Amino acid sequence: MDLPFSGFELTFIIIAFVIFSLFSLASVCIQPQAQVNILSSKLMKNGQREDLSDFDRS
Repeated sequence: MDLPFSGFELTFIIIAFVIFSLFSLASVCIQPQAQVNILSSKLMKNGQREDLSDFDRS
């Protein structure tokens, strides 16, 4: 039984999958700074005094 892909094609597929996975993981784990500023301004307007150190990643 022959393999459906050659070694070159299989290498390209694996590299593309790894890069896609890294970008997907980065988009989930990294929170944009603009979103942090919006969240902190909303909390301050509502009078809530929560610790925002978890959101500050600068």
